[in-house]
Amino acid sequence: MTKNITEYLSSPSIDIDDWKKIAEASLKDKTLEDLEKNIDQDIKTKPLYTSQDVDEDYSNSSRRGLKKKNSNFMPWYICSIIDHSNDTKILNSRIINELERGSNSLELTSLANGDLDTILNKVDLSIAPIYIKDLKDPFSKINEFLSYAEKWKVLNKKEPLGGFQIDPIATNLWLSEFSKEKFGEFIQYEDILENSLGLQSEFKGKLPKINVIHFDGSLWNDLGVGLSKEIELITSSFIEVFRNLDVNKKKELKVSITISADTNFFALIAKFRSVRIIFDNLFKHFNINGKLNITSRSSSRIIFNEDPWVNQLRLTTAALASAIGGADRIISQNITQKLGQAPEFIRRLTRNTHIILQEEARISRVQDPIGGSFYVESLTNNLARNAWKNIKLTEGNGGITNLLTSKEFINNMRKLRYKESQDILNKKIKKIGVNIFEDPDSNPINVKPFEEVL
Repeated sequence: MTKNITEYLSSPSIDIDDWKKIAEASLKDKTLEDLEKNIDQDIKTKPLYTSQDVDEDYSNSSRRGLKKKNSNFMPWYICSIIDHSNDTKILNSRIINELERGSNSLELTSLANGDLDTILNKVDLSIAPIYIKDLKDPFSKINEFLSYAEKWKVLNKKEPLGGFQIDPIATNLWLSEFSKEKFGEFIQYEDILENSLGLQSEFKGKLPKINVIHFDGSLWNDLGVGLSKEIELITSSFIEVFRNLDVNKKKELKVSITISADTNFFALIAKFRSVRIIFDNLFKHFNINGKLNITSRSSSRIIFNEDPWVNQLRLTTAALASAIGGADRIISQNITQKLGQAPEFIRRLTRNTHIILQEEARISRVQDPIGGSFYVESLTNNLARNAWKNIKLTEGNGGITNLLTSKEFINNMRKLRYKESQDILNKKIKKIGVNIFEDPDSNPINVKPFEEVL
């Protein structure tokens, strides 16, 4: 063994031109350029990366997401999505079931029209953050929840965690595109921003660990944008909100964002890293003590009705890349998300994805397992530079609020969504179980439809 290592360390380096000759000879009727792949606007990947592609030292860079204390037991919050029930006792039992079986954070799509003392009975908000993400009615019961959290804090003498996942910029556009017949005409961007800022100001002293304002890249991803565009829109949204915030520069400003997680493994890791670079630069520019908290949410664009079992492979890939990228909280959607409520064995499968990554794969044992990869470092740079260039362009044209009123911008997102659906239909984009390798003996999962909020 020692002899082999010595031989390896003393072996001469291979000239890149020699490698290219060998590689091109093995490709027969193709060239190395044919192996290059467009993964985003103005961003290509190559078949080989070397030290020549990375000319900086990133050992202490903010991109790495290094933490002073790295928990081997809870490197990220395992966040389960709770399917809504109008029966408050059933809703509470679903919450307790998730917490007792491996989850330590929860997302509720809505709060039933019932007593919060019943819904959140036996839930310790100081160790199990509760997040509300009701896109169709984002301010429903928010004051009731915040009042409940205040009362809980006094009663238990502990700080409650969690908050509302309200993106004051993206929510309105998401509603207008996907729920226009019910909600889009009535909720305006200005109203959402004003309400969010008002609530944040009112409760920030009383409930410092309850977050109201959130920047949600998964909404932009639903709308059809790509890698660097998602980063750009998250960042521009933060800049717009920051202009309206009353910030004490001496105090820490906590910024909560969500990144959509897909199956483009290394690009997703690079997305986490490039987001950190950009926000670190913003914090320095605005001269604030900022702390970035990143949630990963599996993209709705990697979940399909056809052969839902294959969804598990996609969701696991996204979760693994998110863990390596250093997410603070990971939301893996259930494989039946587009079919209906997840049965218990499916919810267990989702929880176990996290548990295996944390306790068996030992992802948390290394703080930055991807650090030093020429490929990922180069891709991180390209993503960050591309996003930063567009951020400056957006700001120069009046900021994201002007972008939201641009018909060209909105039509472009619609075209991207349509193109993706057509490419899947025409097999230009191949999806296992959907348009290739369809299972002739499919094993359907019996699900109940989601309950409508009363």
